[in-house]
Amino acid sequence: MRLQRLVQRPRAVLYGVYLDDGSQLPRVLAKVRRGWPGDDGAERGGTRPRLASGSLPPSESTALEYAGLRAIETMFGGADPGFSVVRPLHHLVHEDTILMEYVDAPTLRDRLLAESRLSPQHVLSRHRSTEEAWWKAGAWLHRFQREMPRQELPARQPTRHDVVHQFLAYDEFLTTRLGRRALGDVARRGAALAEQLLPERLPSAVGHGDYAPRNMFLDRAGRLTVFDPMPRWVVPRHEDLSRLLVAIRLLGAQLHTRGAAYSRGGLDRRERAVIEGYRAEDRLWLPELRCHQLLITLDKWSAAVDSAPAGWRGRLRAASVEWASGFLRRESRRLLELIESDSARTT
Repeated sequence: MRLQRLVQRPRAVLYGVYLDDGSQLPRVLAKVRRGWPGDDGAERGGTRPRLASGSLPPSESTALEYAGLRAIETMFGGADPGFSVVRPLHHLVHEDTILMEYVDAPTLRDRLLAESRLSPQHVLSRHRSTEEAWWKAGAWLHRFQREMPRQELPARQPTRHDVVHQFLAYDEFLTTRLGRRALGDVARRGAALAEQLLPERLPSAVGHGDYAPRNMFLDRAGRLTVFDPMPRWVVPRHEDLSRLLVAIRLLGAQLHTRGAAYSRGGLDRRERAVIEGYRAEDRLWLPELRCHQLLITLDKWSAAVDSAPAGWRGRLRAASVEWASGFLRRESRRLLELIESDSARTT
C-alpha cells in the first residue's frame, strides 16, 4: 500500500491510498482536516458581513462531515439509478481523518467549464446535454431536505428580519468599499422587496453547507453523487438551492469576462432544469427563491471585494474586482427584475 498527496487545501489535504494490485487509481481517499494557525473559531479575513460566521475546529468538522456522508449513504445508497454516493469507510478520530471510497468521475463544475465558449472542449461538449444532470441536482436537494434529520441543530437567518438586516449590511459594506455609484441601489431594493414579500418566519431545512457544482460528481452512467456535506445549521430552505444557482451564474470565467464565457440562454436552461428538478414534488414560490439568490450574490460580491491581499497582488485583485463589479451589478438587477415580475404574476 502507498499514499500519495492529491490535493492540498488551506484546511484539508486529500491523499490517495493505492494498493499493490496493478490499479492505476486509488482505492480509498483519505481526507485529513487541519485548522488555521491559531484557529479559535472566530471570523476570519476582513470585516465584511457574512451569512455564516465562525469556523469549527478540525475534530468537529471531521465528525460532522462523516455523519453527513453516512446520512447521505442511507438516503441515496439504494437502487435509485439516478444517484450514487461516496461511501464513508472509517472516521479516524484522533487523526481528524475520513477514509472514503475514491470516485473516478468529473464534477459538474468540470462539465460546466468544458461547456464555456472559451474552452477548447466547447465544440465537443455542446453536443452533450447536461440539463438532466442539473435536474437531478435539484431533485437531490429536495430529497435531502425532506429526509435529513434536524436533530438539535441551531437555526441561521430564520426570519424575514434577519434577511432584511443582511441586505442592509451588504449595502453599507459595499457602498463603503466601492462607492454608491458602483453598487447602485440593488441591496436597498433587495431589502425593501424582502420586507414586502417574505413571510415572518422562513420555511427551513438542514443545509448541505456548500451545495455547489464542485461538490457533485457525474459518472459515465449519468448518476449524480453529492459530497462534502457540512450539515451544521437549519437554514432557509431556499438557501442551498440559491447557492447552486448563483454558483452556475458566477463562475470565475463568466465573472471576469463580464458574461462572455456563457450565453444567457444556456445559463437560463440550466437554471430552469435545477428549479424543475427541485419542485417536481413540491410547490416553489419563485420571488422568495430570487430574494435568496440576490442575497447570496451580494455575499459573493462582498467576499470578492474583501479578499484582496497586500502589495501588487492586492492591486491586481482590486482592479479585477472593479472590472467584475459591473457584471455583478447587472446580475443583481436581473434578479431584482425577476423578483418584481414573478411577484406581480402571482398576486
